[in-house]
Amino acid sequence: MTLTRYQRGDAIEGWNDCPTPLSLSENSSQVSLSGDEARQKRQDILVQLGKVFDLPLSLPERELTHYKGKLSIQIQVVSEQHLPFIESVFNEILAGEADSSKLKSEVVDYMMNHDAVSAWCSPLKKIVSSIPKV
Repeated sequence: MTLTRYQRGDAIEGWNDCPTPLSLSENSSQVSLSGDEARQKRQDILVQLGKVFDLPLSLPERELTHYKGKLSIQIQVVSEQHLPFIESVFNEILAGEADSSKLKSEVVDYMMNHDAVSAWCSPLKKIVSSIPKV
């Protein structure tokens, strides 16, 4: 009896490969900020974070404290390329026009298209999900 490539364990190129999304990967060629600019940007985002947590979010106080601490730490160490996304999410929340389901799907899409972002995207997704419906 002859075994097929699949039965032998040989790789079958192109079989069941997921396509690589191009929509968000094009944004990774952004201009790098200088040290002072990056520090200032992070401080501005931390101020926005405080304002977001002043909003009436639908999470228990214990979870709010946990996610605020987690995001505060991660914003200080996250790669510069992710700062504009975080800032845009906070801007949308603070503008008061945030559709939580749409914004949550944007965060999930970002998580799926970028490596090593779950440490801050997961808490961000939880916060976005807790925005009260207007």
